Amino acid sequence: MGLRIVSEELQSGAEPNIPPDAYPERLRKYIPTEAVGFWLAVSGMIQNTRDDVPKIGLLWLFFLIGLAFTFGWTRKQTNEKGKPTAWTQIGISCGAFIVWVFAAGGPFTAWALYKPVYGSLLLITYTTATAFIIPPEK
Repeated sequence: MGLRIVSEELQSGAEPNIPPDAYPERLRKYIPTEAVGFWLAVSGMIQNTRDDVPKIGLLWLFFLIGLAFTFGWTRKQTNEKGKPTAWTQIGISCGAFIVWVFAAGGPFTAWALYKPVYGSLLLITYTTATAFIIPPEK
């Protein structure tokens, strides 16, 4: 079974009936764990480099790479033959990646108004709220 969120149970004799994903399953499938792991590894390496390395520039570059990876990976993992693209899930997963990076600081620490508590509060709120969303794509 892939990463695609099951939003309705089909009553068909051709396939085994798979119940719709409940809140915990949707939560797990919306969070792009591979991309978050990528970000934590890359940002840790960048943060620990010497001062003559353009850290903020590299953080922005790898943030964009991670966002592209999140989009592509989620699209690939939710692709199922005969079903429409899971745009809602892809969008929420990309949003989740942005929120995780913001919560971890990343390139956003260069902003004068950035405070770590904002990232933490956003992460808790976004993660909790988005799992209530049931994608309309069947």
